[in-house]
Amino acid sequence: MQRRLSSPRQRENNANMTLGRAIRERRLSIRATLEDIAHRAGIDASNLSRIERDMQAPSAMCLYRIAEALEVPLSSLLGEKPTETVRERSQARARNNERLTDALLKVFYRLGEDDRVLAIELVRTLEKQRRDA
Repeated sequence: MQRRLSSPRQRENNANMTLGRAIRERRLSIRATLEDIAHRAGIDASNLSRIERDMQAPSAMCLYRIAEALEVPLSSLLGEKPTETVRERSQARARNNERLTDALLKVFYRLGEDDRVLAIELVRTLEKQRRDA
């Protein structure tokens, strides 16, 4: 459900004012047009424009879709910092996984043959338990 704000004073006092600004700033920072983000979010560009100008409050579902289209967590649009994109979080996780994998391989290659066999069996058991869970 969407509602229209009737006066500038109401817009100033409304929490959506910062929300609209956050949406617009993020959209401009990724050099996307209103039409691009509106299309990705499944809404009309004119609605997105009104949301950015704090003339219309988005529904919760609409806001969620806008955040997905902007590739940011919903919390970042609501004022929580830092603003980290989904892609940035994914890349950070991948870098961390690579570091952990490298460290594990170093330890693995220092093991004796019998310990390597045990380590491989342990990994297989853990993987099976994870799949069965």
